[in-house]
Amino acid sequence: MNNKYNELYIVTGAAGNLGSAIVRDLAGQGKNVRAFVLRGEEAAKHLPEQAQVVEGDVTDVSTLETLFADIPEGTATYVIHCAAMVSVSTLVAEKIWHVNVDGTQNIIDKCREHNARLIFIGSTGAIPEQPMGTAITEIGHYDPDAVIGLYDKTKAAASQLVLDAIRSGAIDGCLILPTGISGPGDYTFGNVSGVIKEYVEGKMPAGVAGTFNCADNRDMAAAIIRACRDGRTGESYILGGEQIDMKAVFDILAAHTGLPTIRTILPASLGKLIGKASDLAEKLTGKPQRMTSFAVYNLLRNNEFDSSKAVRELGYSPRPMAQSIAEEIDWMLSEGIVTVPETTARSTGEKLADANARLGRELATGLGHMADGVASGYKAIETSVVKGYTAVEDGFVSSFLMRRGETLTEAKDRLRGRAA
Repeated sequence: MNNKYNELYIVTGAAGNLGSAIVRDLAGQGKNVRAFVLRGEEAAKHLPEQAQVVEGDVTDVSTLETLFADIPEGTATYVIHCAAMVSVSTLVAEKIWHVNVDGTQNIIDKCREHNARLIFIGSTGAIPEQPMGTAITEIGHYDPDAVIGLYDKTKAAASQLVLDAIRSGAIDGCLILPTGISGPGDYTFGNVSGVIKEYVEGKMPAGVAGTFNCADNRDMAAAIIRACRDGRTGESYILGGEQIDMKAVFDILAAHTGLPTIRTILPASLGKLIGKASDLAEKLTGKPQRMTSFAVYNLLRNNEFDSSKAVRELGYSPRPMAQSIAEEIDWMLSEGIVTVPETTARSTGEKLADANARLGRELATGLGHMADGVASGYKAIETSVVKGYTAVEDGFVSSFLMRRGETLTEAKDRLRGRAA
């Protein structure tokens, strides 16, 4: 029997960067693919026509009924669960937990019901950080309290749900833990595509010191598809790339576009301050911020991950990051997503390098004012708190003294006289 008809691959989050790469790979192999996407998701129109697209939401069980409907008896079914909500903001706590944790439980339940093998796409963020210089490896238990940041906590909780279901014998499957994801075909414009777009459009006058780790979506997709058959039950596999610093990322962008590199790299201490200011701005405005404390933490943390287990068992072979980013730039240019621009700086006769330098100085000045403002704000809060406690203390003392028929002023005079 033709492979297309005795195997079914269900991919959730199929319009995302990694999910779409998996769907393209499977469709290219002639596999039978169901791609699960959100209703009206714009990026879904770029999925290959060979894939059966089903709209829905992992938190809506009724749409999962449709996704798993009409599977012929005897079909080997593999569920690659990529769907997740990624955010560095704390404003979406309830929703991100609902999607990433409750949604995963719904998928587990469906896999149990239909005897499907689950390949759960987690995150290296679900693994507790190790000291700098120590390569981070797979673990056998996931604890939300052992990791930092809302997203990482949800991925840790979801990973343990999957692991518990596998170990109990309820389902079969394994876990995949990607680092950052680069490569062409990202119509959702995630972190790497966003950085490229801002850089090419001249909207990134400075960067924050730190490191980055990402790998190509196509290389990850190949290993994940291999895991459907060869991934050992109950095992976790890290899919990562090389750890490089942010200056190296900017140099790669400059080398491939011909645009000037970003020379203004803000120190970690200033990055942390920006993170705290962004956190405060979120609370005051109710609007998500990009450079939150969690986002800054991800730059400053240990980003060295060991993918040797996936290399050995899944044939994982990540291409160099410079190649992946260069090919992503080429794709973005070919799609007209970005152009090497006639920027505002050029249209006014200002050289781009001069504009970057000027914007860097302006940013540094603005951040200095921001730092002063944040410090003043904290000082004012501190002063108010101290005054508040003093007032409360005086209130309690006055209440006590009233029962003695003595005023607070009289008591203070009496105590001064005793001390004298």
